[in-house]
Amino acid sequence: MPLLNEGYYVAYGHLTDDAQCTRSKALDIAKAFLEDASHIKAFHNSPFDYSMILNDGLAPKGFRYCSMDASQIMNEHEESHGLKSLTAKYKRYIGAEHLDDFTFEDLFGNGSPLIYSPEIVGIYAIKDVEKGWLLTKFQIDMMRKTDNLDYPYFQLRQYLTEVNTTIERTGFVVNTDKLAELEIEFTAKLEDAKRQLHEDYAIDAKFLREMSRTLKGDKIRGWVTAQSARIDKQADMLAKCRTELKSANPTTKKYTQLKERIRKYESTTLPEAKPENAPDYIREFNLSSDHHLGYLIYDVLKVDDKSKVFDKKSERLTNKKVLALYYEREPALKPLAKYSALSTLLGTFVKKIPHAMDIDGRLHTNLKTVSTGRYSSKSYAGKSNSLFVDNITDDNFLDYIRAVIDAPKGTKKGTNLQNIPARTDDGKRVRKAFEPAPGFIFLGSDLSSIEPRIQAHRMATEFGDESFAEMFRKGLDPYTEFAAILFEVSTEVCTDAYYSSVEGTADAVPDYRKAMKQMFLAIGYGQAFDMFLQGVIPFGIGEEQARMAFDKFDEILPGFKGMVNATFEHLREHGWTASIFHQKRRFPGYVEKYKRLCTLMKRAGITDKNDPELGKKSNKLRKGGNGDAVNEFWDLMRFTGGCERAAFNQTIQSSGAQVLQFCMIRSYYELTLERGWEFNLTLHDEQKHSCPKDQLTPEVVELYTDIMTNTITLEVPLKSDTVIEPRWMEEYGADEWFRE
Repeated sequence: MPLLNEGYYVAYGHLTDDAQCTRSKALDIAKAFLEDASHIKAFHNSPFDYSMILNDGLAPKGFRYCSMDASQIMNEHEESHGLKSLTAKYKRYIGAEHLDDFTFEDLFGNGSPLIYSPEIVGIYAIKDVEKGWLLTKFQIDMMRKTDNLDYPYFQLRQYLTEVNTTIERTGFVVNTDKLAELEIEFTAKLEDAKRQLHEDYAIDAKFLREMSRTLKGDKIRGWVTAQSARIDKQADMLAKCRTELKSANPTTKKYTQLKERIRKYESTTLPEAKPENAPDYIREFNLSSDHHLGYLIYDVLKVDDKSKVFDKKSERLTNKKVLALYYEREPALKPLAKYSALSTLLGTFVKKIPHAMDIDGRLHTNLKTVSTGRYSSKSYAGKSNSLFVDNITDDNFLDYIRAVIDAPKGTKKGTNLQNIPARTDDGKRVRKAFEPAPGFIFLGSDLSSIEPRIQAHRMATEFGDESFAEMFRKGLDPYTEFAAILFEVSTEVCTDAYYSSVEGTADAVPDYRKAMKQMFLAIGYGQAFDMFLQGVIPFGIGEEQARMAFDKFDEILPGFKGMVNATFEHLREHGWTASIFHQKRRFPGYVEKYKRLCTLMKRAGITDKNDPELGKKSNKLRKGGNGDAVNEFWDLMRFTGGCERAAFNQTIQSSGAQVLQFCMIRSYYELTLERGWEFNLTLHDEQKHSCPKDQLTPEVVELYTDIMTNTITLEVPLKSDTVIEPRWMEEYGADEWFRE
C-alpha cells in the first residue's frame, strides 16, 4: 500500500519450513479484492499476472494498467521494458533513488522464488510493488503531457490485457480424427506431387550431373585432379614395393613390412577419378536445399530474379517471401508450388497440431502486437501436460509445486494460427478441423477494406478530398472505379470476375484492379514512376498505359498525395508518425540521416528522391575519388526509404488494427462477459467467437455485424462480412442459414 508506505506479502506455496498460509487461506484473503472490478489493478506485465490468478481458480477483474505495455506506448525502442531496467533508468524522475536496482535474477537466478524463504521473497516483492507504483505514476503523467499518448492507452490498450488473455486461453477444439485422415491423404498426395515434380522438371541423372557441375564444379574438378594423382601414386608405390620385395630377404622385418604394404595397396581400390565419384557430387535433388531450389529456379527455369525486391543486396533468394511471389506469378513453378503447399500443410500443421494441444485438450496460440499494431500469432513453450493435476487441494499443493518446479520447461505447444493457408482447398480442409465446442457455433466477421477506408477518412478529414470516401458511401469498389478512370477503360473490365473469366483467352485483359492497388501502394510509399512500372508489368500493364495512369493520379485524387506528403513532412520534422488514434511509431536516427541525405543530394544536383536521373547524378559524388560518399548516399536512400514506407503504414495499418481492437473490446464485454460466448481468435482484420446455439438468431447476427461496423465512426461507412460456421471455413450468410 504505497500511500500508507506499508507493504504486505501473503506467503503460500514456498517449499521451505517457514511459516506460511495454506493455498486456500491465501486465495480467500485476496479473492474479494481481485474479483472486484471497481478496484483498479496495475501490474508490470499484467497479462502474466492475470493468467496466474486465473490459474488459481479466481475470476479477476479490473486489470486496467500494465506498466510494461505503457512503456511500449511511450518508447517502443527502450533497450529493455523490464521493470528493474526502467526504474533504474528513470530513477531520479520517478522518485526511486531510495530503492536498489537488484533484479529477480540477481537474487534468485533463473529458478523459482518458491524455493526461497518467504521473508526474502516478500521483501523483494514489496519493493517491486513500490517500483511499479512509482513508474506507473510517472508514466501516466508523461502520457497525459505528450502527444495525446494517454488516448491510445486509456481508450484502448488498458482493456486488452483481459481481452487478449481471454483469446489466448480460449483456443480451439480440434478434430484430431479429421487431421489423422488428412495426414494419410496428404502424405500420399505429397509423394505424388514429388514424383510429378521430378517428371515435369526432368530431374534425372543428367539433371543431377549438370547441377553438380554448376553448383560444385570447381570442387569436383579439384577432387578429380587430386584423385587421379592419388591413384597414380598408389600404382607407383605398389610397383615400387613389388620390385623391392623381389630382392628382400624373406627372413627380415623389411620383407614382412613390404608384404603387408602390398596387401593393403592391392586390397584398397580407390574410386575412379570421375565426377560421379566426387564427395561433392549431388546424387539426389533436395527440395529443402536453398542451393538446389536456386539452381532449378534461376538456372534451369530461368526465372527473373526478384530478390532485390526484398533485399537490395541479395541475389538468388529462395526464402518464403520470394517463393510466394514466384508461385503467384510464374506458371513454370506450379509443380514446385503444389509440393511446397502440401509439405507445409503436412509438416507444419497436420502432423504437429495433435501434439501441440494444452492441458484442456485445445489448441492455443500466443498473441503479440507488432509494430503496425496488428497481432502476430505463434507457438509457445510450457510444462508437460502430464504434470496436470485436476484437483488441487491444500494437502497436495506443495507436492504439485515441487513437481512443476523440477520439470523442464521445453514442451512446445500451440501454433501460428495466422499461417494456416486459407486460399487453397487443402488449406481450407485443415481449418475445417477446427470446430466449436459442443453446444456452440462459430460466428466470424472481418472488416472489409479497412485500410483503404482509413485512407479515405484521412483524405476527407485532413485534406478535404471526398472523392475516395464518396466511392465507399455509394457502395462502390474504389479500386475498380479508379482503375477505369485512370486507365481509361470501362469499369466492367476492371473487376476481378471479368479478369478471371477471360484470363488465358484471346479476350484477356490486364489485371487493372490489382494494378490500381499497386498504384496506391506506389504513391503511398513515395515511389517514382520506374518503380511503379516494375510493379504493374506483371499485371499486363504496358509502359504507355502505366505512364498515363500515373500522371493522372494526383489530378483525380489530390488528397492522397497530400496525405502522403504530410506524413513524410511530419516524419522529417519529428521522427515519428501516428495512427488516427494517436498510437506513435518512432524512427530513431531518421531525422539526422534525412538531413545528411539532403546535403548529399544538393551537392549532386538531385532535386528529390524521385529524380529521374538519380543514379546518374549520384555519380557526381565521386569527384575527387570519393567513392565513400556514393556508398553513403545509397545507404541513406535505403534507410530513409524504409522508414518512410513504415511511417505511412503506421498511419494506415495501425489505425485499421485499432479499429478492430475497439470492436474486440466491445465484443468481449457484450458477448463474452454478458452472454457467455467464447472468444476464439483475432486474425488480420477478423474476429471469431463461439455462440451458444440456443442464442443464435438473426438479431444476434445483426448485433455481431453492428459491433464490427458501428463501434467506431469514420467519414466512410464501415463494412463487414459476417458468417455463421459449423466449423471454420464452412461459411453461411445469415440469410442462407436461417432460410434453411
